[in-house]
Formats: sequence, C-alpha cells, structure tokens
Amino acid sequence: MYDQDATIESAAAYSAGTQYGSRGEAGAAASQLQQQQRQQTYRELPLYSRSMKSGWSWRTLTRTRTLCQLLAGLVALTVIFHAASCGFFFCIRFPRALEFPHDMYHDIRDIYILAGGPRWMSRANLEVDKSPKLIPRIIHQTYKTSSIPSNLKVLMHSWRQQNEDWEIRFYDDEACLRFVRWEFPEYLEAYQALANNIERSDFFRYMVVLRSGGVYADMDVECRKPLNSLIMPRDTLIVGWENEFSSAEEARNRKYVRKRQVLQWTFAAAPGHPALRDMCDHIARSVDRKFSGNNNFDTLERTGPGAFTDFILKHAKLHPLSKKDDPWNVRVLPKVQFGVHPMGLDDMGPDSPDIAVQHHFVGTWKKKGGWGIARQLSPARLVKRLLAYLFDVEEEDEDVVEEEDGALPIMESALPFDRQAKQLYPVSITWQPPFTMLLDLKGHGDLQAESDIAASLTAWGRWQPALAPGRGPSVAEALVGSLGGKDAERRVLVDVGAGNGYFSLAAAARGHDVIAFELSNASLASFEASTAYNGFQKAIILHKVPLGHADEEVCIESQIGHMRLAALETSRGYGHPQVHNRSALGANCVRTAQRRRGASLVPEDVEVGALRVSVTGWDGWVLEGLRDLMLRNNTPPPGVVLLELQPAAVRQSGYEGGALGLLRRMHSWGYTDVSHSGAVCDERWHNITRSIRLRGAIPMATQEALKQPTWCTLPPDKFEVVVARAPSKLPENILFTYKAPSAPARSPQALSGVDMAHYPAASNISRSSSSVSGMSEPFAAEGTVAASPAVPVRGPSGLSIAAAGA
Repeated sequence: MYDQDATIESAAAYSAGTQYGSRGEAGAAASQLQQQQRQQTYRELPLYSRSMKSGWSWRTLTRTRTLCQLLAGLVALTVIFHAASCGFFFCIRFPRALEFPHDMYHDIRDIYILAGGPRWMSRANLEVDKSPKLIPRIIHQTYKTSSIPSNLKVLMHSWRQQNEDWEIRFYDDEACLRFVRWEFPEYLEAYQALANNIERSDFFRYMVVLRSGGVYADMDVECRKPLNSLIMPRDTLIVGWENEFSSAEEARNRKYVRKRQVLQWTFAAAPGHPALRDMCDHIARSVDRKFSGNNNFDTLERTGPGAFTDFILKHAKLHPLSKKDDPWNVRVLPKVQFGVHPMGLDDMGPDSPDIAVQHHFVGTWKKKGGWGIARQLSPARLVKRLLAYLFDVEEEDEDVVEEEDGALPIMESALPFDRQAKQLYPVSITWQPPFTMLLDLKGHGDLQAESDIAASLTAWGRWQPALAPGRGPSVAEALVGSLGGKDAERRVLVDVGAGNGYFSLAAAARGHDVIAFELSNASLASFEASTAYNGFQKAIILHKVPLGHADEEVCIESQIGHMRLAALETSRGYGHPQVHNRSALGANCVRTAQRRRGASLVPEDVEVGALRVSVTGWDGWVLEGLRDLMLRNNTPPPGVVLLELQPAAVRQSGYEGGALGLLRRMHSWGYTDVSHSGAVCDERWHNITRSIRLRGAIPMATQEALKQPTWCTLPPDKFEVVVARAPSKLPENILFTYKAPSAPARSPQALSGVDMAHYPAASNISRSSSSVSGMSEPFAAEGTVAASPAVPVRGPSGLSIAAAGA
C-alpha cells in the first residue's frame, strides 16, 4: 500500500520534470528524496493511521502478519473440528464414504473425540471385583445418528475410562431397527407403531439387554465408578430408585407417576431376565392404549419408569434373596447411586462420593413439567411470580396440562406385597456384603434420633444416629466391624431397640448371630419382612418386648377421654415413666406389654461380642437388667457397647445418677476405652482447632491433620462435658471398649454402689486453641480428639481401621 503511494508521487514528479525540460534532472532528484522521506514517515505511523489523501484506512505492520496467519489457522482448525464432531454450532454431513458404518452397533472407540485428550482419574483398582459375573461386561448406548455432539462424547468416554475391560456397543436409529427386526420379529410391528422416538428408545433398551445382557446407559449419563465394583457376581438385575414421595399428590405435582419410582436411564441385567420380558410384552400390548389425557403420562405408563417400576417390584417379590437357587434376583440401589440430580435437588449434592452414575439431563423429552429447572428459573417465569406475589394474584401454572375427567395417571398399578398389607419397598443397602431391606414409604415409618430411617436408607443406603449418612468410619462399621468380617468366628450382637433392624441385618449379612429386641409394630413389619427376604431367620432371634431392670407389665397405649396417647417411644416401651404406669392409669390403659430383664433372654453360654442400646433415655435401666451379662465370670463381657445417649431423656427416666452416673458406672465395669460421635464431638473439634483454622495459609500436612473426625476420644474427665453439652433431642453415640475394670465389681444388688470419689473432677473444654500447634501431635497428647474409635475396629477383611480418619 505504502509503496504504491510512493510510486504515484514519483511518477508525478517525473511527469513534471519532462514537462518543464530544463528542470528535469532536478525534479527527479527532488522526487526521489521526497519518496524516501515519505517511506520513513510511514514506518513510524501507528497501526491505524489517517492518510491525508485517502482518509481512514487499515495500516498493517509486517511483523503482525505471522500472528494473523496463525490466528486464521486456529480459526480454521476450530471450524473443521466442530464440523467433524457435529458440535454445538453446526453439523456438516460427511460424504457417504466417510460416514460411520451402519451396523448393529459401533465400537465406542471409533467415535469418541475429546478436546484436550482423555482425562484419566486415579482409582483404587485393587478394590474392583473382577470375578466372573452373570451380567455380561457389555455397555449399550444409542443415539439417533452416528454424528454425536461433542458434549455427549465426553460423557460417553467416561464409560470407557471407568470400564476398560468392558465392551461398549453403540446403536443409531437404523441399527436399532435392524436389531429389532433380526432379534425380536414378534415386537417389530409394535416397535414401529409407537407414537414417538422416545417410546421406541425405551422399548429398544429393554430388548437389547433382554437379548444380550449387560448395562444400558443413556447418552447423557456419566459413569463415576467402575461397574465391576458395583455389580456382584450373582446379580441378574440392577436398577436404582429415582425418587420417592409421601403421597400420590406430591408425586403428581413433581410429574411422577409412582410415589416411589425407579429410573431407567441406566440399568443392568443378565440375558433373559423375566422382568424385562414382562416389560416388553406390556409395551406390545399397550401401543394403542390411553392411560390418561396427558401424553407425557401415557409415555411414562406405556414404556417409561411407571410401568418399569411395577415389573421391578413384581419380580423383586417373586425372586427374594432367600431363594438361593433362584437366579433371577432383583437389586434396587439407593437413590444416591443412580438418581442424584446434577443441580442437587432433594438435598443430595452431585459431588457425593457414593454416586456411581450421574444423569445430566442434556436432552429432556417432556414437553412440559419434569425436572424443568431452567424453565422454572427463567426471567419471564420469575417476573410472573414476583407480580403474583406483589399483587396477590394467583399465578397461572403453565406446566400443568389439562387432563380428561377420570383419566388420572395410575399411581400404583402393581404392589410388591398384598394390597391389604403394609406397603414396603426393597432397597439394596450400601454394605459389604450388600443386603436388601424392605422399607416404608417416606414419612410412613418410625423415627429414631429425630430421623426418618427408611427415607435415609432409600436415599443413601445407610443411616447413623445424629450424623450425616456418609461420614465414616460409620457407627454401623464401628459396632458390627468389631465382630469381625464375614469369615471371622461367629459372634453375637445384642441389639436393644433394634427399630427396623438395620444394625441387626448388617451383622447377619456378615455371618454373625443376632438377638434383637423391638416392640413397635411399624418397625417390626419392616424388620421381619427384611429378615425373611434375605433368608436370615436362622441368624436373627427377635424378641417383641421392651427391656428394663425388672420383669413387669407396663402400659404402652392409653386413652384419656377421647384422646389416645400412642407416641412412638411409648409404643416401643421407652416413653415417660408415668405413661407406662399401669396401676396409675387404670382403665385408661388400652394396651400393655411385658417388660423383661435382658439377662434372662440372653443364654448364659452365648458369647456376646457387641451390644447396642437405643432406648431413648432408658439406657441405664436396660444395662441394669443386663448386669449379669456385663459381669459374667464364665464368658467374657461384650467387647464393645454402643449407647445412643440422650442425657435429658436419661434424667426423665428417673435413673439414679443420670447420664453422668451411667458413664462412670460403665467405666467402673471395665469399659475404660471410650469414644463418642455426634454434635458434642463436632463441637469439641471446632473449639480445639478454631484458632488454627482462622489463622489462614495452613500447610497441606496440617490441613490433613485438621480433617474433621467422626469419632472423638472420651476420657473420664470429659464425661461431664458430654452430658452438659449434648442436645436434648439428638443422641450422642458413645462407644465403649472393654479393657479392664477400674474399680472392684459390685454385687448385682448394688445398683448404684459405685464410688464416684476416685473420678477426676470434670473440666470444661477450653474454647481457646492458642496452645494447639499446627500439627496433629497435640491432639494425641491432650487425648481429646481421635480420628476414629480408639478400639481397633475390624472391617470385612479383619484389618484395623482405628487410624483411618474421618
């Protein structure tokens, strides 16, 4: 550009020189000098300059040309990449010769492409079970075409990343049709007659797993854990709970068609499972059937999770785990394994380490309703809600589709048990080895420690009093783990206040015997059904009585006027002493029970390895009734005792000495190694580490040492602190380990004959942490905080987890 301007100036000067003749040479020299000066001036101009002759124009420096060329090359590569991968912006269809072959399925390695290459995550491969399984190592996925968006390819790659030894098969719509025509000609007409591709996709997933076995996964599902660690050798059908609701109305408002519903974006099965055959037959029969006036509900009932839930529950009932020779078992995983929403709905975050697969809901099929969170939070919807709130106008619900009268969706079309009986649902418990519990619907079962145990087990597959389900070492592992693993010597767990049997069933699953005590009808229904379902009848002895310090008849339900007092703890036999006083209530007592001394129901020749007491304040009276067991001379006392201690309730029960006296009495009986977990343990940890945590810039080694423990050590001088600081409604878990008596054992008649004088005076925990350094040594020196119970708790393999940390 600049050279052209200079040439024009030079040509003008030359023309003038020839015109005026005698001044030609001088004019040429002047023109040449002017050209050199102009070129020098151009070199000093900025990138964008304003020419006197041509106005605004682009002035590009030579040194930027390479950068511009590189940028253009990167843009071109980006365009080619998106065109090749059919990404978010556009999709270019390749010539026929370059398309992926339309076969029965494609190997996933032929089609996944990741920007930046594969992302490998470290995994504990030694924990993965690679033993032979009845479910084949095949993963099935399907999409409408072979041109898969890049965001889905990332999720597809997670299945290869976590399951390197599995075969992955991909099917597009043409391959699906070819598969049905070849493998299931009896279903071909129904398959083609379905109203939309969503229903055909549902139908295909059941057929492909029915024929080939393996795992089906939607394209927008991410694999978080190796399937080998999830699938047991004898499993033949694995599904997961998606959600549960306390009523049909609540489920309907959330666009579900079952109060408790399984999901089908991921499931696994062995070839030929009868539940899948029944599901396929149902779809073939229901192609033209109208279930409601809503197309979404019709899809859920025809091919979706509504009908799938019915057949899962049907076959869970027909094929219980107690039938050892029946191969067609059904394992329904808790919600956390397959059903956590990526936005953290229902108090379950997407970062939980228990998540096995994560559904990302990239493509939702429902026209209205469903999860629909983005739509619910859209600016237009938020403005409408604000106006409705400010002007007290009822907001129009755009998500609800008008339905025909009398065409409401069916909420329970097939129940796992008799319709006249209590409705219970199977949940595979997160335990090694796993077992199944039959649980109440959310809000319909008993509470313990202010917690809906059934809801916690359905969501997380585990439960522990007054603690988050995922914290560990868990209370169950500390208690049952002390008995040893499945191959250890059979030892007995005595479970007082067993509730729905979670601890008892966990011990039985590891091969231990159990003597359990429970009186509540609601808990007993679940406990007894779960025992029979797993075939644990020989391992568990269940006494339907409350325990105390003496044999006596007590009232467990009373009626005053027209009001019936039947609180949960009263019906269990562990309410306020006045409501159990049969003689005082007289005719107002409408139901009684026989309270027993526990020692009379535990045979003398039985070696009790662990004792759990969950009786809402009656701990002291129950232990007095078990005093002969605790002080036996012919057999060792229980090695571990777990109390779910509520000091306020202990005081209410009238126990002499209260909770503090109870702790000191246990110490005098030889239980000198004590740990606790719960609100007081958490408070102690926060107090001790407060100044360190507020200091900032903590080294990595110190951060690991400051990791919050589940268990704290409890020396005798801290007994009073625990009693004083414990919440009134929530228990503190106190774990006693037998070492040696600290005082001579008293006679059984001396219920309160323990001298308290030799115990050190209780001292409050300092809320200042100035004396605690940044390392972990002061914790051990002070003896206040431990990463886990001081007792070496044996896990499934017999290894100690005493130093495992939180």
